Amino acid sequence: MKISVLSLALAATLVAAAPVLAQQQASPTTEQTDAKPAKPKADKKRLFKSGALGCLGGGALAYLTGKKDKALAACAVGAAVGSIASYRKQLDEARALQQEAQAAGMTATVSTKQATAKSGEKVEALDAVVIAYDPASMSARDPKTVAVLDKISALAKKSKEPLSIAVSGRDQKACQIPLAELHARGSFPPATAVDNCGKGKTQILITPVPDVSA
Repeated sequence: MKISVLSLALAATLVAAAPVLAQQQASPTTEQTDAKPAKPKADKKRLFKSGALGCLGGGALAYLTGKKDKALAACAVGAAVGSIASYRKQLDEARALQQEAQAAGMTATVSTKQATAKSGEKVEALDAVVIAYDPASMSARDPKTVAVLDKISALAKKSKEPLSIAVSGRDQKACQIPLAELHARGSFPPATAVDNCGKGKTQILITPVPDVSA
């Protein structure tokens, strides 16, 4: 009888997982998303998947322990954990960009802020990335500098919130290159380009922009 109950619990978990797996298979690839310059949804889908999988984990635990009446509560807890994981994943990607920039000889910093997950729990989230680029390396399109631009583009496409990417610097020609390269990579949209060339510090400032229509 115990084996039968366990089998039913596992079957219930697999049935619950089916819609999430179907959604994951049906989700468009990055290339398909880039072809349609619509409002960015990539990271919202990731947030949904993380929450859904967290829900399945919590619900499955309730079934396997025989506490079926607590399955919904366990599902809610699992979803909240998934939401927190998405914020952390985004921050990890920003820090990976920081390391890439530093490896290219650039000064890069990542600042954080407190965000509220679906559970109401406070979680550390991305606030801004500041990269001080070298005009000469940017103009020459040094391979390490190009790798940094690749990372910026990847972050823009995966971000939970749309990003604002502001480029500034007194060297007008060098300042325009990051904007042109990121545009060529399909980063605008989802991100918003801010051209501050001809003035200010020689830097790239990346900040999340809250989606007020959400």
